Amino acid sequence: MMRIFRAFRAAALVSLLSYLAISVPVRAMDTAGDDAGQFGSITVTKLAREGLKAAQRQDWPTAVQRYQKAVSQNVKAPELYYGLVQAAAKANNWHEALSAMETLFNEEPAAKAHMQAEYGRALAGVSRYEEAIPILNKALTTLDADNAFLNEKLTAMAIKIEKPGEKPDIDMSKVKYREVTAVEKIPERDLVHADEVSEKSKYTLSYENLFHYSEFIAICTYKKFEKERDTAFFRPPIAIFHIDEVLKGPPLNPTLPIRYEFHDKVGTPVMPKGWTFGPDKLPEPGSKWIIFIENAVPKRGAFETYHGSYGRQEANDENRNKIYKVIEDHRGQQ
Repeated sequence: MMRIFRAFRAAALVSLLSYLAISVPVRAMDTAGDDAGQFGSITVTKLAREGLKAAQRQDWPTAVQRYQKAVSQNVKAPELYYGLVQAAAKANNWHEALSAMETLFNEEPAAKAHMQAEYGRALAGVSRYEEAIPILNKALTTLDADNAFLNEKLTAMAIKIEKPGEKPDIDMSKVKYREVTAVEKIPERDLVHADEVSEKSKYTLSYENLFHYSEFIAICTYKKFEKERDTAFFRPPIAIFHIDEVLKGPPLNPTLPIRYEFHDKVGTPVMPKGWTFGPDKLPEPGSKWIIFIENAVPKRGAFETYHGSYGRQEANDENRNKIYKVIEDHRGQQ
């Protein structure tokens, strides 16, 4: 009975705070192109801008998803947690809101005193009423100042997200020019004959072909490999990845078994001299990869990547930006 009473009391306080709370505006601008922004990372900046735009149109679940991915990129960006807290609270995702606040308070301890209303509402949202009631009571006395604090933090976050990265100044006095004293001969280029352009040609190894010939593309995390089978250069193991973000193709089971080829299938593959299988032939567990699957139907219990090992590209900023550009160039053509 006491727990039910506390629940009703907490709900009443939450309703009152929601009524009194100032609606914090979210602003966003169109930012052309991909750049590293103020976070020093193309990926973090891209995700943060997508989260900000989703919040502007009040698509709170999408905003939560984008901010979550942005703060998981191992880049120090505590200000993004303010956006994540706001989006999660608006989406009534109290577990995520509470988790984001606890991380934020570790990064910026002074913020806790100004976010009592949000903290109390999140505690009540996860049924921790005994903790929520005194915090919500206290929040009623500082609501105006706390709303001003959160408003300032969200505005500062939006400005930082939108601001392009700094371009280095070039001292033209130090630029070296090469004086041309004679007509330069245009270097000759090797001709590519028609019979050299085939599915086993080196010319098939490009991001344009990766996108065009892959039914499924995703950013994935490597987990482990199956040890219950003999492994050799021409009998690759089955590696288990987890799908983090689908870039193209149908929804698949998040656990993604991949036949982990050791060559790119160009020409006639030859096993390197002295090659033996070991853990060093596999990626580090937890590492991020862009996986390109030619046929989104598994064969013999695993999916096959485009051109074997070439269909696994490390998910660093450079490679992500390459595939993002190809996807953008083909938008509306899929």
